[in-house]
Amino acid sequence: MDLTGFTRSFNKPIDLGKGPVGPTLLRMSLPAICMMLFNTLFFVVDTIFISRLGDVPMAAVSLTFPVIIALFAVLEGVAGGTTALVGQSLGRGDVATARKIAFSGLALGYILSLCFLPLMSSRVSAAVFNQLGALGDAEILRLTYDYNMWLPLTAPLIAYTFMSNSMLRCQGNTVTPFIAIAIANLINGILDYVFIFEFGWGVWGAGAATFAARICAVIYIHCKIKNISVIWFPLILPPKKTLAAHWKPIISIGLPVTLATGSVAFGFGGVNRVLAYFGHHAVTAWMLAIRVEDFYFNVAMGVGSALTPFLAFNYGRRDLPRMIEGLKAAALIAGTIMTVIGGVIFIWPHVFLGLFNPSERVLDLAVQSIRISMLAYPLVVMLFVLGSFFVATGYSIFSTATQLIRSVIIRIPSAHFFAWWLGERGIWWFQPFSFVFGGLVAWYGYLYVVKQIRRDFDEPAP
Repeated sequence: MDLTGFTRSFNKPIDLGKGPVGPTLLRMSLPAICMMLFNTLFFVVDTIFISRLGDVPMAAVSLTFPVIIALFAVLEGVAGGTTALVGQSLGRGDVATARKIAFSGLALGYILSLCFLPLMSSRVSAAVFNQLGALGDAEILRLTYDYNMWLPLTAPLIAYTFMSNSMLRCQGNTVTPFIAIAIANLINGILDYVFIFEFGWGVWGAGAATFAARICAVIYIHCKIKNISVIWFPLILPPKKTLAAHWKPIISIGLPVTLATGSVAFGFGGVNRVLAYFGHHAVTAWMLAIRVEDFYFNVAMGVGSALTPFLAFNYGRRDLPRMIEGLKAAALIAGTIMTVIGGVIFIWPHVFLGLFNPSERVLDLAVQSIRISMLAYPLVVMLFVLGSFFVATGYSIFSTATQLIRSVIIRIPSAHFFAWWLGERGIWWFQPFSFVFGGLVAWYGYLYVVKQIRRDFDEPAP
C-alpha cells in the first residue's frame, strides 16, 4: 500500500475557518477515530495474548489500568493546553507564537513523564498496586511490576507522539498520526506473540512489545512531520529558558484536563478495590468490559480530538456561530457512528468478549457490566463534545468538575452502594448512575461558557 499517496489524496490542506462545517469535521474525525481505535488496540492485543496465560495474569494487568490512565491524563493535559493555545494562535495567523508554544509544550511533557520513573522500583510498584486492589497477593504484585515497569521508559515516547499529533491536528492533518499508530499496532501484535510465547517472557514480554512499537511510531512521525507541518520539533530539545515561557498558560488550561482524566484513574482504582472483595473474577470482568466498550468510547474521543483544534481555531477568529455549528455537527457524527457500534456490542457482547478467552463466570459478569453500563451511553456523546468545547475555549475547569463528579464523587460511593444492595451482578449500575450526574454538570457548564463568550465577543478584538 502506498501510504504517501494515501496521505496526499485524503489529507489535503483543510481550512478550519471556511467551508462547510460538517464535511470538514467528518474528514478530520474519521482518521482521528481510527487512531483512537488503534491506540486502544495496543491494550486489547496485549489483553488477548495475556488472557492465554490465565485469570491471574489478567487480573494483574487489569490493576495496571489506572496507572496507565494516570500517565495519559498528564500528557493529555499538556497536549490539550498546547492544542488550544496553538489553535488560537493559528486562527489569528500568528505562526511564530504557535511554534514557541509547541516547543514549550513538548518540553513540559518530557519533564512530567519523568514523574513515573519511581515505578521502576519493585517496592514502589508494590505500594501503588496494593492500594489499587492487589491486597498483598505476591503473585499479582510480581506480574503488575513485570508489565508496568516498561511504562516509565515508554512515557517520553508517548509525550512526543501526543504533542506531534496535536500540532498536526491543529493544521487539519489527522491521517499521519493514524498511520503512525497503525504501524505501531502491527509491530506490537507481532512482538506480543514472539515475546510472550516464543521467547517465554510472559507479561513482561507484553510490556516490552509495547515499548518497541512506540519507538517505531516516534520514528515515523519524526521523519514525516518536518515536511508536512509548519510546526515541528526534534526528538531532543536544546535546553533553553524560553522552553518554559508558555508553561503557565498551558498548565492553566491543561491542568483541569489532567485532573479530569486523572479522576478517571482514581475512580477506576476505587472501583477495583470494591470489586476485589468479590474476587479477581470481578476485577477481570470489568477490565474486559472496558476493553470492549472502548470501541464505543473511541468514536467520541476521536471526534473530540478533531473538534478541539477546530473550535480553538474559530475561537481565535471570534466566530461563535461556526463553533456552535461545529458542536452540532460533531454530535451528529459521533452519535450516528456510536449508535451503530453500540447496538452491535449490546446485542452480541459474547462475540467480542470471546476474544479474551474468559472463564464462564468472568464472561457472565462482563456481559452484565456492558449491558447495564450502555444504558447511559447516549450521554457519552454530550460529555466528549462539550469536553472539547471547554478545552478549546480555555474553560477546561468544567471538564474537571464533570469528571470529578462522575468518576469519583458519584462513581465510587455508588459502587459501594450497589455492591451492598445488588451484589456482584448488580454493582454495574454505578456506571449509568454516575453518567447522569456528569451530564447535568456538563450542560450547565456549556450554558455558562456560551454566555461568557457572547459577552466577550461583543467587545472589540484587541
